[in-house]
Amino acid sequence: MATKNQKNLKIGGNISQKVPLKKKFTFASGMFGTQIYNSTQAGSTAWFWLNIMGVDNIAYSIVMLVFYNLWNAINDPIFGWASDNTRTKWGRRVPYIRFVSPIWFVANVFLFFPLVNTEFSLIIWFSIWILVFDGCYTIVANSYNSLLGELSYDTTERASINTLAMVLGLLGNAVGLGVPLLVKENLYVFQTFIVIGGLIGLTALLVPGFFIKERSIPPVETPLNLITALKASVKNRTFLAACGWYFAIEFTGAILLANVIFYATFILGATGWNAILLMLFFLLANIPGFIMFAKFQSKHGIRTTAYISTIIYAFGMLGLLFAQEYWQVAATLALAGFGIAGPFIVNNVMTVEAADYDEIRTNRRREAMFFGTHSLLTKPAIGLAQAILATTLLVTGFVKDTVSPSTGQVTHYPQTAEALLGIRLIMGLFPFLMLIIVGLISLYFYPSSKETKEMKKQLSIIQSKKLETKPLS
Repeated sequence: MATKNQKNLKIGGNISQKVPLKKKFTFASGMFGTQIYNSTQAGSTAWFWLNIMGVDNIAYSIVMLVFYNLWNAINDPIFGWASDNTRTKWGRRVPYIRFVSPIWFVANVFLFFPLVNTEFSLIIWFSIWILVFDGCYTIVANSYNSLLGELSYDTTERASINTLAMVLGLLGNAVGLGVPLLVKENLYVFQTFIVIGGLIGLTALLVPGFFIKERSIPPVETPLNLITALKASVKNRTFLAACGWYFAIEFTGAILLANVIFYATFILGATGWNAILLMLFFLLANIPGFIMFAKFQSKHGIRTTAYISTIIYAFGMLGLLFAQEYWQVAATLALAGFGIAGPFIVNNVMTVEAADYDEIRTNRRREAMFFGTHSLLTKPAIGLAQAILATTLLVTGFVKDTVSPSTGQVTHYPQTAEALLGIRLIMGLFPFLMLIIVGLISLYFYPSSKETKEMKKQLSIIQSKKLETKPLS
């Protein structure tokens, strides 16, 4: 007699598990929370610390390029491995979301509320809290992303869940990116948003932390030790191809978000709603992108979707190098926003499918290890982007703003032609080259749809055997 779980196996080898819409929304709410934190940090850190607090550009670059990346090299795979090997009554992922999210909120606040004022103490404060913030991001976001593999084994169903999560993540991005652009002329209003926005993000994260129930872990899934687990991950061709491609996506997103305040302020002279509308054009273009690329993926597969969307994204970014008028910038940002919807939809699915290939080799589900190692290999792009931004501003002679201590009002100064060109290069040329050279070459090595279908047939056999074994309580 087939068990209830075995009845979820579709004849032909694919594992089909329909996830209720309520459960999809419960999961997706966590993306809203993570993106408020992530987009606020990504969009405001360089502006706040380089332009407002006035820390040294070289010191900032060293922190982001060296210490930030070293920290990621340590914490990303370790936390991923720890999550895969956690056994609690709540599961492997949920405890980290539930108990580390409040610490993430605290780190988000202190990142933008320095309680020191000397040059050296400011860079120390920044170093500490950007690393704490990133550690919490690693633990919470990787645990959250790993839940996708717990909800379904079916590629189309995973893409459906992830698309809904991306839509709610879009709203989180709108809050985390849009509000700072709206209030960037007054520091104290910006800091008020940091607290209120952080509380909203925390609430959204705790929804899946308390209301998603994980599947039981079959007893055959004995843990691998850390070194063996890491080696198995980096030997996975599918995984390495996905990471190489996403390194380019991560770099472009990081440099776009970090530079958009500089671009809006000094290239366009945009303030208030004129500034926030720029990001709204970018974010609203995600919506038709989500719809089109979700349908395109179900018909043409992951790799082709990634190819097409990456090319669109690249040329949208290149347009920002040349755009002169407000409407031209809005149009090119919209094109880039449409293109990035593809990576938003397929990235997590690609990582989970790398875990599918791995399960065939190791007979274990290790999503968190893959998401942790994924961060290890791709998050250095963030440090690289921040360092390039800071160095370019320094070399081109960017003049920093000043802030009134009594009112928090920000005063801007005229920039040289070289400084303005530097901001354009940061926004347009550097991302274009990264996407075309690194991104597209990496995708060449990602499996085709035909190869993935064959893998799913093998996976269904393994899962069927596991389901015959009574799960651990």
